[in-house]
Amino acid sequence: MKKKLTFLLAALFMCMQAALAQDTWPTITGVVVTADDGDPIMGVSVSAVGTKESFITDINGNFVIKNLPASVKTLRVSCVGMETQTLVIAKLKIGKKNKIVLKTDKSLIDEVVVTGLYTRKKESFTGSSQTYKAEELKNVGNLNLIQSLKTLDPAFNVLESNEFGSDPNRLPDLEVRGKTSIVGLKETFGQDPNQPLFILDGFETTLQTIMDLSMDRIASVTILKDAASTAIYGSKAANGVIVVETKAPQMGKLKVSYSGNYNISFADLTDYNLMNAAEKLEYERLSGYYTSNIADQQEAQEKRYNRLLQNVLRGVNTYWMSEPLRTGFNQRHYVSAEGGNEQFRYSLGVSYNNVKGVMKKSDREVMSGNLNILYRMGKLTFSNNLTVDVTSFSNPVVQFYEYANANPYYPKYGEGGKVEKWLEYKADTKDIYDASVNVGNPMWNDRLNSYSKGESFAVRNNFNLEYRPLQVLWLRGRFGISKSTSDGESFRSPQDTQFDQVEKLKKGSYSDNRTDNLSYDGDFTVTYGQLLGNAHQINAVMGATFQETKSISKSFDVQGFPDGNFTTPAFANKYPEGGKPGYYDSKARSVSFYFNGGYSYDNRYLLDANVRTDGSSVFGTNKRFTTTWAVGLGWNIHNEKFVKNLLSGVQMLKLRASIGNPGNQNFGSYNTLTTYEFNNWMQNYFGTGVLISGFGDPDLAWQKTLDFNVGFDFSFKNRFHINFDYYRKNTDPLLASIGIPMSVGTTSRLANIGKQVNKGINGTIRYAILYKPQERINWTTSLMFRYMTAYYDKVGDKLDQFNQKNLTKNMTRYYDGGSPTALWSVRSAGIDPASGREIFITKNGKYTFDYSYDDEVEVGDTRPDIEGTWGNTFYWKGFSCSIFMRYSLGGDAFSSTLYDKVENISSYDLARNQDRRALYDRWQKPGDKARFKGISLTENTPMSSRFVQKNNYLTIESVRVSYEFPYQLMNKIGIQGMTVSAYMNDICRWSSIKEERGTSYPFARSVSMSLSVNF
Repeated sequence: MKKKLTFLLAALFMCMQAALAQDTWPTITGVVVTADDGDPIMGVSVSAVGTKESFITDINGNFVIKNLPASVKTLRVSCVGMETQTLVIAKLKIGKKNKIVLKTDKSLIDEVVVTGLYTRKKESFTGSSQTYKAEELKNVGNLNLIQSLKTLDPAFNVLESNEFGSDPNRLPDLEVRGKTSIVGLKETFGQDPNQPLFILDGFETTLQTIMDLSMDRIASVTILKDAASTAIYGSKAANGVIVVETKAPQMGKLKVSYSGNYNISFADLTDYNLMNAAEKLEYERLSGYYTSNIADQQEAQEKRYNRLLQNVLRGVNTYWMSEPLRTGFNQRHYVSAEGGNEQFRYSLGVSYNNVKGVMKKSDREVMSGNLNILYRMGKLTFSNNLTVDVTSFSNPVVQFYEYANANPYYPKYGEGGKVEKWLEYKADTKDIYDASVNVGNPMWNDRLNSYSKGESFAVRNNFNLEYRPLQVLWLRGRFGISKSTSDGESFRSPQDTQFDQVEKLKKGSYSDNRTDNLSYDGDFTVTYGQLLGNAHQINAVMGATFQETKSISKSFDVQGFPDGNFTTPAFANKYPEGGKPGYYDSKARSVSFYFNGGYSYDNRYLLDANVRTDGSSVFGTNKRFTTTWAVGLGWNIHNEKFVKNLLSGVQMLKLRASIGNPGNQNFGSYNTLTTYEFNNWMQNYFGTGVLISGFGDPDLAWQKTLDFNVGFDFSFKNRFHINFDYYRKNTDPLLASIGIPMSVGTTSRLANIGKQVNKGINGTIRYAILYKPQERINWTTSLMFRYMTAYYDKVGDKLDQFNQKNLTKNMTRYYDGGSPTALWSVRSAGIDPASGREIFITKNGKYTFDYSYDDEVEVGDTRPDIEGTWGNTFYWKGFSCSIFMRYSLGGDAFSSTLYDKVENISSYDLARNQDRRALYDRWQKPGDKARFKGISLTENTPMSSRFVQKNNYLTIESVRVSYEFPYQLMNKIGIQGMTVSAYMNDICRWSSIKEERGTSYPFARSVSMSLSVNF
């Protein structure tokens, strides 16, 4: 009986097991990794379709599913920023670990915010930021990162240089959401106090490094704009932060990639409106230049006029501006090799960039190599990134304006096709019977053995160590070191026309400047992130950073060279009068401690809080440390049930607001210290004398900006997107150089004064007119816009020294209530038709012929009312094209062309060519209604509102056509992928103002082609 009972129980147990086996799946295990680099992904959701069952991957990307009902047939694997996968359970390897590979969702890559110190989901981030992936950047251009960002982001602005145009060896002036420091004092601080902070792979870097960085190395770029997003960088973040991430090594077999870019650039001279030979000679005649009350001088003037007229009549009409120009053929190449497994990965890349500027002798050549190694051992991950850059450059010795100034009635060549030293020459300056003038030939100076060139060498090594002891805890330490050396030298031949009246032993000049930089920085970060109760997401980051930068500059100038090919300093005669070698040694140190906390409830209500303490040697000894903070709030309305029920197509509807007080350290190392310079000629009983070089202030306070931002993000059915922000930035106190009595040994010092308030809006509207992702068809139009105003307050008369200096130089003033970009001058009522004199308007509205600086008022503002870009991007199968146009409306500009080349033309200026309006648009007789006064060689015209014009313009900034060859076709010939693209950049421009652009170096238009191949 007992045996029967035992058998019966065993049979019943086996039946129960069989029944249970039919109702549940065996244990399912797996690991989720990324397709890009094979890294395990923590926090991936593995859910059972049709049930509420959901499982989350651990720190190593692993998941285990037990007792899953047999009725469940599929699993859904999803993660923010990755493409969702659906798995059929029956096809999985039961009893073995399944490897699930997730690809990056290209449409959602910007849903992750990379700050350089931590990464956060955009949906749970309260800051204002924008991320652009490599494909988006290349859709606009293939020249450099800055060119693409200025087109794509409304908050990022590249300030056009009317002097240096497209000079490849000049760095642009940049700003994110306007300026936080006083405009026009860049030279005082030794660096641009309004430049944003650049972060490359987690380490601070320079604008030059970003400009030279190959576009093929970039994975993504994130612009951090408000206090909540930039506060982690504390006292360095007031101007915004640009975070650049390069591509990490990908796992797999050896993969070789090549990218080639070929560019043709040519000068844009459409804004030049110069006289031809007949017009210029006629202008000189009407000006009375060839008329004299002294008979002998009159005869000499007539002889010169007839000689020049003979040139005109025989067809001399030289177009000088073509002489220094060329069509620039530029090329950029990048070759990379990468591979490895889950434990060890590597990538090696070599890039070559050869830029030929549109001016002859204008070149920049950059060769760069990078080695990236990643090694994973259990919970430890090591990575090291080594980069070496070798750069050489050269600049034209003769500036472009010297050619533009040459009069067209002079022939280029003399007898026998020879380039003469002088276009016109007067051997005896005291000979009253010779009316000739000395006019040098720019072609002569350009063909001498003069030069301006340089080279640099830079090494950067960044080491990263990560340790994840727990699923919710992440420790990271980083250390970076950078060493660079640059050497620039210039030589001017003794045969140059500028040395004509110089004594023999002083003819010719040479200068050399060498700079050595060494910097290192590091940080240690602890990151904690955990989801509690499926509703409370907690994130915390705390850490410390340190940095030191050393710079040593050595320079000297010598003069007096013999004729011939003797261009080195060994042949120099002496230093310039009172000259001696220069030496400058600077060092800056900083240390920081920071905390960032984030809280999200049910992914609906968001809170971010930041606090950071910074210490820096840049500020006064009594103000070494300061604390910055920021708070951000957000509301994901799209996650509310009432929105999901009523508006099912809304993917994103988020309100956010932030406030904080980031700072600015973009000031010279020794501006806060009293410094001295030795003078050998001040010898005394105690030794060598010293003079005060700079007057310091130990109580100099940090410049901080109270930054308030409110904005929203909206997305509907992946077709309609809006991003909008309103901001207000209050910088108080400002740092500025103010005048002090000469009796203290110097004329100015750095001080805290007043405040500056910036406020504005920026945003982007995008709509997909066609959206068929399964068919690879898409047409998206986008509109980017920005508007900003600013004003000074509590400045008083502390900057009056600059106001006085600027009275005759420009229209920039520093007044309480005035805008940093405002134009100040006396109002003009135009030219009196009866007398030809200018009529001015006083402050109280009265009309007068008398000009007084006391009547200055604001007559315009260079900041436009609205500006931005309008873009269209179209995709069809493997074909794609895009066009982006820039618009600017409502801005004003002071026309230096009208002021210097239409009026204010003296007899000395007649040796230069002038604007055609100087001949045709001038007052001549009573009753004439003209814009400009009568021709005069003696009368000086002061600056007035008559020279301020509306500067509305429209440019075609980028045009691109691209084709990606089908994978099946390429695979047959052993190629994994190939893409061909063609670009046109800055190809057209229409403007309401006729102003010479690119006076020292012209602007350029470019056409380029790009080829990318993966083997």
